Parts: sequence; C-alpha cells; structure tokens
Amino acid sequence: MAKHFYLSDDEKKSFYENGFAGPFTLFEPEEMTEIWNEVRLDLLDTSNAPFPDSRLNYDRHLDIPNLNRIISDPRLVDKISSILGPDVLSWRTEWFPKYPGDEGTDWHQAESFVEFEGTEKLEPTAAVEGQPWELTAWIAMTKTNKANGCLKLMPGSHRTWYFDEKRNVVFDPDNINKLNERGEKSGFYGYDYDDLKLDRNWVPDESKAVHMEIEPGQFFIFTSRCMHGSNPNSTTDDTRFAWATRFVPTHVKVYDGQDSFHHFGEVLPLDRYSTVLVAGEDRYGHNRVRMPMREAAPAE
Repeated sequence: MAKHFYLSDDEKKSFYENGFAGPFTLFEPEEMTEIWNEVRLDLLDTSNAPFPDSRLNYDRHLDIPNLNRIISDPRLVDKISSILGPDVLSWRTEWFPKYPGDEGTDWHQAESFVEFEGTEKLEPTAAVEGQPWELTAWIAMTKTNKANGCLKLMPGSHRTWYFDEKRNVVFDPDNINKLNERGEKSGFYGYDYDDLKLDRNWVPDESKAVHMEIEPGQFFIFTSRCMHGSNPNSTTDDTRFAWATRFVPTHVKVYDGQDSFHHFGEVLPLDRYSTVLVAGEDRYGHNRVRMPMREAAPAE
C-alpha cells in the first residue's frame, strides 16, 4: 500500500489561517546537497531546456530528471493536494539564488502571475470561494537563514489585497539594490514592487513577519496571495539557492491563448512548454499536459 503524506487537520487549519504551512522535510541535508551538486552541472546544458536561449532557467524540471522527480514526489505532492484537491498540475519552476550582497525582495502578492509586463498566466475555471487555486512549494537547496536572505511571509495577509498584481511595471535593470526606508537593499532585480501597492505610503509591519529559516532538503508551501518577500543577503561568502515549484488544480488554464510570455526583459516562447500532471487526472483538457518522467511510457 502506498504511503501518504497529506497535511493533518491541524496543519490544514494553520494553512488557512496563515496562508502557509511548514517547513517539511523532503530530503535529509546530505542527500539534498548531493542532488544539488548534480543538478548544478545539469543546468549548464540547455539544449533540451524548454527555454534554451533564456538566462532564467525556468521549468528545468521538464528536461532534468532529478528535478522532475522532485515535483512529482508524494512527500511534496500530497501536501499540495491537501489544499488544491486530487487533480494537480505543476505549471512552473524557477530558481531563486541570492548571492552575497544581493538585495532583498520587496513584499508582494500574486495569484494570476501577470508579472509586470504582460497578461495573466493563470485563469481558473472552477474556483471555490476561500480556497486557493495556486500554491508554491519553496525548496531549499542550501541552508537558508535571515543572514543569507531567507523568505519571509506575513501571516493572514492572503485574505486581503495590499497590491494590484495586474498593473504593468517597467523593467529597469539599473534599478537594482536600491535602498528602502530601512536602509536595506531591496526591490526585485529591476522591478519596483512599490508601484503595485494599492496605497504607496503603506508600510507592512515587519515585526509580524515569519522568517523561514530552513535546512537543505526542507520546504514549505504557501499561496502567493500571502504577502511574501525575502531578506537581503548580508553575508560575504554564503550563497542561498532555492527552487520554487508552482502548482495549480487542473481546472486552471495556463498561458491560455499565448505563444510566449515576457519576464525580465526577455520573450520566452512556449513551443517546448508543457504542464506536468503530478496528481490525479486531467478532466478539463485546458492545457498541454505530460506525465512525470517516472511514469512516462517507455519508447517502443
């Protein structure tokens, strides 16, 4: 009988109260370090990547087996299914390295992932009031702490919009490592999240933030509606590597009617892109879907 890793009733209650849950252990630190050392080399070969000409390395789970196994691992997927339901797609993965001296990421919220420069990436077709239709699992490849720029979340903020994610914001690569009102380097690598605030003079109460300091191989889940950001990397020699894996139920349309999308000044064509069915069945047929590598039928 297959072992399950669903959230407990208390964990689900905590998620709905706070907008996040965890941390949980996916791998022991030594195992995660070994996997990460292999993946770092695999990332250098972009010949089979979904976006081979991009520097962003989005969605490398589509061509790197180690990453594909992670996004379909029951220890992760069962927890996602506890919130999103039994039928789940992986729709995006992306890297979040933070090098010594790098800025923190400003507080922000998202749901449709308009991402400053374009149209909505996600469109739900059977949303239920009060139930998220997108989740992120944030996985630590290396140790993450306040000093090297761990993620921070604002409990309960998923119930109120403080930002308008659907405004377009100009990408300005010169606007990096700007100083915020606390004298810290902040921003989002050329974007200014302050431009998305409903009230530009509003400042979040930092004393209420939860700082997710976790070990290699641990992860936590959150809805991007929950206000989140990260600390600057104030170290001189400690790089933080994290991998965000994003999920939606199968009723959500992904990149509907789009043949490319824009981010960080790049245009990323979608001809090699596909979602991955990591749990249940696709009863809607909205999206291009493939099975995890471990379940793909062998070639004849």
